[in-house]
Amino acid sequence: MAKFIGRRVNVGIGLESTRGTGVAATYALPKTNYTFNDKANKARSGESLCVISGEGNQAIVTGRFSEGVIEGELNAKSFPCIMKCALGAVSTAAAGTGYKHTFTVLESNQHPTLSVHLDDVIGDTIFEGCMVDTLEITVVPDDIVKYSLTLKGKKGQSSTYTATQVVDYKFVGRDLVLKVGAATTDLAAATAISVKELKLTISKNTDYDWVLGTLEPEDVLNKQISIQGSLTLNYEDRTWRDYMLDGSTKAVGIKLEQTRDDAGDQNPTFYIEFPKVDFSEWESAMGNDDIVSQTINFTALYNTTTSKLVSDAYIINDIATY
Repeated sequence: MAKFIGRRVNVGIGLESTRGTGVAATYALPKTNYTFNDKANKARSGESLCVISGEGNQAIVTGRFSEGVIEGELNAKSFPCIMKCALGAVSTAAAGTGYKHTFTVLESNQHPTLSVHLDDVIGDTIFEGCMVDTLEITVVPDDIVKYSLTLKGKKGQSSTYTATQVVDYKFVGRDLVLKVGAATTDLAAATAISVKELKLTISKNTDYDWVLGTLEPEDVLNKQISIQGSLTLNYEDRTWRDYMLDGSTKAVGIKLEQTRDDAGDQNPTFYIEFPKVDFSEWESAMGNDDIVSQTINFTALYNTTTSKLVSDAYIINDIATY
């Protein structure tokens, strides 16, 4: 069999209409890295055999599953599939001649799942019932916005997949507008913050639902959802440090909007807004020959007034439905 490099590997995803039942790939993911593969749990015999060897003489497979990471660039057409699985629900409305896909947190422990397709030189594989475990988005000034997606799913099965690559709408760090206000109603009029780096992580704390009588998990369940982030910016005052020390909470709006492409007659846009975040782990960096910077972490809190963890989240593109 011929040797090959990762660039020759195609990855695709499809939103499953029935959790755990495979579907064809709707979008190819031109990944930057891929480590999502089959895994196995084993039970090793621990009985003594009149020798000093402590590993026994049998290793029996007790579980088969898939787990790993897909890394790529945040594309406005394919990323709604990931966001729907990350938060749980999506609704779509027309936005001019484009479409606005609004995501909400689904109060369920069985969020939507993906079928992940792998096409490499050795053969094609489908991984069904793949649940988003973590989704991390990274924004820096001189690069395309990236994501890192950790998934858990069923053992891979032989399949047939031919990727169809399409030109998608991408975002770069300079498309970012981040605003902070006392409440979400203050965000529109707030001045954008000069940010040097942003990381945002959605964690689903997923777990395999193992049952007797089968080697594969019966399901993959999401448990509590948490959202954290970090900001790096120049250290020009003590505002952010004081947010940490005073226990202040703020509303935060994060928008990526680019004007290089048209989604119908709209700008391709990604937006996520939190009604209440708190700040922690503030640090300054004071290297002798560097502009002094500061980094602070934030955590999205549940707003009991609005009964929301995420007050708004949407993507604008020219795709009609997900």
